Amino acid sequence: MIMIRDVLWLTVLLTVCVHALPAQSATYYISPTGSDTNPGTEAKPWLSFTYAIDPARASCGDTLILRNGTYGDGTSTGKLSITKVACIAGNELIIRAENQRQAKINDDGSGKAVNIVDSAYIIVDGLYARSADVSGVKQGYPFYTNRNDHITLKNLVGRNPNRYNNTHMFAIENSSNVLIEDSEGYVFHRHCVETWQSSNVTARRIYCNPRGGKILGGFSSNAGNLGRGDAAVAMYPCRDCTQENVIADGTTNAMYLNEMNATYGRNTLMSGSKVLGSICYKCGGGNGIYINSRNVADANHTPQHITVRDTYIGFDYAFGTAMRVSDGVNIVIDHVTILNEGAGIAGITTDDNIAKGTSADDNSITITNTLVAGMYGPGISIKGFNIWSGNKVLSSRNRVAFYPALPSSWTNTSTSDPGLGTCKVWVPAGAAGKGAGTGGTDIGANILYRYINGVLTSIPLWNPRTGEFPHGAADLDGTNRVEGESLFDIHTRLNVNTGGCLFPKNYGDGDTKQPAAPASLRAS
Repeated sequence: MIMIRDVLWLTVLLTVCVHALPAQSATYYISPTGSDTNPGTEAKPWLSFTYAIDPARASCGDTLILRNGTYGDGTSTGKLSITKVACIAGNELIIRAENQRQAKINDDGSGKAVNIVDSAYIIVDGLYARSADVSGVKQGYPFYTNRNDHITLKNLVGRNPNRYNNTHMFAIENSSNVLIEDSEGYVFHRHCVETWQSSNVTARRIYCNPRGGKILGGFSSNAGNLGRGDAAVAMYPCRDCTQENVIADGTTNAMYLNEMNATYGRNTLMSGSKVLGSICYKCGGGNGIYINSRNVADANHTPQHITVRDTYIGFDYAFGTAMRVSDGVNIVIDHVTILNEGAGIAGITTDDNIAKGTSADDNSITITNTLVAGMYGPGISIKGFNIWSGNKVLSSRNRVAFYPALPSSWTNTSTSDPGLGTCKVWVPAGAAGKGAGTGGTDIGANILYRYINGVLTSIPLWNPRTGEFPHGAADLDGTNRVEGESLFDIHTRLNVNTGGCLFPKNYGDGDTKQPAAPASLRAS
């Protein structure tokens, strides 16, 4: 006997199969000046997203090109919403701007500019989306994804999630196998990239600048934190997730680089995740990196098997710590540089968050090839971790170099001046830590080459000629071309091949893949 619920399930399954079945791919167009009576060609594009994205029109295997202009609230196009479009590998639905960042999607603060839900194998490429600050509503996301699998988001610019709500720039929730890369976020108060109860998410070459941050009367604001933003990447929690070559820029307003919260939501362990080749400039607003247990005293609510490697934190905050680990099992900190960028209090600290997570007897951490300099408080302080070691560590000009005092579990330590000169994100020739690390490596971070899928490649991260970080085109409003507070010139603030810190000799020589700005995404 076939039950009603079985009929409903078969209907859903058939709908998914219709979307997923490979078919001859087609390219369609949509424009704010189009019409849904048009055939969707380049010369005669469609007008609305609800009409264009349909099994009978643009679906799995197809590409929908957005012509230049403004879409969303205030127009007749509607916002970009993709729901229950389950494609398969090799037969993805591709949504692409005709010219990079010249298609803008507006949300008035009451919804989501780009919304992807219950879908699979979707690619969104080259869009610019923004929301607005509106009190009394519970929405306002530039980019929102929920309950998805195999989603790719790239070459995006996001601006202004509704700062009266708990909203984020790029929200990735209850999802798996998501890649967001080569994207920028501006004017936000919460997290730039939020990964909520998800797994296998990669945030690669993302730039975040809060530019105004929390507002009076807005979400999570008080007199002490007005203007600041939260993390560049929040893993809340996120299993086997990776942050690669992400930049948190606190030039205009304080923010921090990463937060790992072991909430165990949807039975997701905060486990196996990594921060690689990333940068926090003028990091502040709490802890530059915060790895922490939450809620319950058990291993499930404890960060596990976490790695932070090749990362720079320039700390500029009168409270908190550049890196705080509050409970954790098998935490690895390797080739990290932490410098005082102004008001840095402490470098690396650990603690046992009593009644939460694991106990001191279970907490374990290893710190190697790491440099901390110039803190007004301790350089490195170990408390609440009974299993720990520090090897090839340089702690210089800090109020307290090491706690507990040597020798304890420390080996091969130094308090020498690091000798970095004006360099921040790599160890130059002649520095104290040059070649002094394990296996002849350097003590400190060298953020010169790209990480891809957790592997350090030989592809230059910075343009060997200009020093610029890879960046795309200007958006329709020029959000990402404000001098002194945008991605295109972050290299000047970090002294990358400028300010007295030149690239290492032969940097970029012989490489066939140069990190120049991506070409226009104009469709062919």
